[in-house]
Amino acid sequence: MRNISILFISLIGLTGCGQNELKSGISDSVKIRIDSLFSEFDNLNSPGYAIGISKNGKTLYKNGYGSANLDYNIPIESNSAFSIASVSKQFTAACIALLILENKISLESTAADFIPELRKYSDTIRIKHLIYNTSGITDYPRLNRKSGKSWITFNYFDIDECISTSLEEETLQFTPGDKWDYCNVNFMLLTKIVEKISGQSFSEFAKRQLFDPLGMKNTLINDDITQIIKNRVTPYNPRTEEYLDGYNEYGIKLKKEGEYIQHPRNSPHYGGSGVVTTIDDLLKWSSNMTRKSFGGEEFYDLMHKTIKFNHDRDNQAFGLYIGDFNGRKIVAWDGGDWGISSQLLRFPDDGIAVIVLSNIGSGEAYRKVNGIADILIDEEILK
Repeated sequence: MRNISILFISLIGLTGCGQNELKSGISDSVKIRIDSLFSEFDNLNSPGYAIGISKNGKTLYKNGYGSANLDYNIPIESNSAFSIASVSKQFTAACIALLILENKISLESTAADFIPELRKYSDTIRIKHLIYNTSGITDYPRLNRKSGKSWITFNYFDIDECISTSLEEETLQFTPGDKWDYCNVNFMLLTKIVEKISGQSFSEFAKRQLFDPLGMKNTLINDDITQIIKNRVTPYNPRTEEYLDGYNEYGIKLKKEGEYIQHPRNSPHYGGSGVVTTIDDLLKWSSNMTRKSFGGEEFYDLMHKTIKFNHDRDNQAFGLYIGDFNGRKIVAWDGGDWGISSQLLRFPDDGIAVIVLSNIGSGEAYRKVNGIADILIDEEILK
């Protein structure tokens, strides 16, 4: 519960709400097996999930289970817009990749050339140290806010407060490259570098240079909490003693009555998170990783590039990690926050992508992805 703000986990029924099954490329029996994984949430009195599965750029199956908004009983569908938490990091990294391919920066570029505040550190932080989470910068949630308020996303805070809080530390935790340390501020700083080079806001750059060319028309950087987002889902947490105690620790006292806690995201921070997107758009993103029509082989190779530093972890790429699932190579990233759970996993050797997004904080999207993958293996869709 207390680690709910960051989920970086090494991978280990029929739709009764009248929600659309949509485009399908698998048999009805496989669909039933997949749907059964979500049967507990397949009603409009519960938050739930949206899923998408593709192979070689073709959608095999997409579906929604549960409610996008319990106030109005709106069903989750493949065009429902979810905050995806840390799955956002690959899109921040992709913007950096585009600038590298345009020869405007390199992985060896000194970050202080774009962010002067970093010059106070005696050790040089390079772009690669930010991308690969080995900068030595202390992440903001480990530090106190000047206001005394907590970092829970109920409270307002923005990217500038996060960065300034981290950079108030006079020393780095370690020499850049010596350790791997998960740090959202690394990716927030990358957005500042994109803005410095492009002369555009990060949200504008991502839209013009990445999302629009990929046809991801319903994907955006949520840098303004007052923004209207079509088909946005509402995040929820279960109203259990564990969650009530967790909220109480952050100074938020809630009633015990009811089944779910509505958790609006009132903090417009981005870079390490902040992307709002849909299953339909993430299927387009995954399709491009197979077809490579946007960016070509160079973009693909850079997004999947790993580097060996002075520590044991060498499986991270550009907002992605390389792993193994039952002997099969995978590329993935997990996301989790209050009211959010997400995962996008790809089997690159088979051209298969499995995406699960949830608007319940205890949704453990990675477990659902694993369950779907097990079914695909058992049905020999995934060899």
